[in-house]
Amino acid sequence: MTENREEKKFVIKHVFLNVPLYDKQVVYGNEEKHFGIFWKLRRSWKIANEISNYFQLEFRKAEDFVESEWSMEIEVDSNLYRDSIIKNKTHSISGTSEKVIDLVLINYFDLEDYRFNGNLEAEFHVTIKKMTGIKLPKQLPKLRNFDDDVAKKFSDVCLMAGNQKFYNFLELINGETFVNDDTVEGLLHLADFFDSKTVFRRCEAFMMNKSEKSLKSKFELAIKYRLEPLQKRCISGLKNKEDVRSVLPEDPFQINPDVWAELFNKAFSFN
Repeated sequence: MTENREEKKFVIKHVFLNVPLYDKQVVYGNEEKHFGIFWKLRRSWKIANEISNYFQLEFRKAEDFVESEWSMEIEVDSNLYRDSIIKNKTHSISGTSEKVIDLVLINYFDLEDYRFNGNLEAEFHVTIKKMTGIKLPKQLPKLRNFDDDVAKKFSDVCLMAGNQKFYNFLELINGETFVNDDTVEGLLHLADFFDSKTVFRRCEAFMMNKSEKSLKSKFELAIKYRLEPLQKRCISGLKNKEDVRSVLPEDPFQINPDVWAELFNKAFSFN
């Protein structure tokens, strides 16, 4: 996942494994959040004059940062496919538009040209030309660069991020960074990337005790980053069937069977 906040660009990619020449099944890539919207690639089949394989981009709004009336103008392009098979590159989307965008159509007879060892790679570059009704969270403050001799003496950990050195991964590890609702998701993403248990623990404590995020948002983060105490706290906080329904994801595969069982038992307890 690559995102450029200044120019409002991001790259979304996925490798679809073991793609047959003909299959009616719809297959999804991983869901990613960019600029207040959740996005995921999907592969599906359509039969018109010829059998064709479609790459599509599906989206849904994030409740925290998107108003009920919102819209975006986006441009989608890719270097992996011939221009002749790329659908319209410019798209207008909103809360009332279709939630699936057709990106690339690959004819049945050309599919083998794009498969490699039976797998089909998808990569798309998305540029947001215009957007309304979306309030983006503040970016994480830039991490301090401790690349000097004095700081190195007091540093326990040295990590490389590209060509830049950071000492004491995230000031949060030493209790110097304040976690809030604007930064917690970004910190969790970094904690997941670097496998930092300290940052996970402090972010989870904030979510459980101080965060004003909605129950749905907390539950989504708990599932995404495997925060079991927060997950259990969210489930225990469900007061009725409507609460249970409100936290259910659009994609049921985001939740493992054990969590589904807990949600089912919780909903059943209200009968």
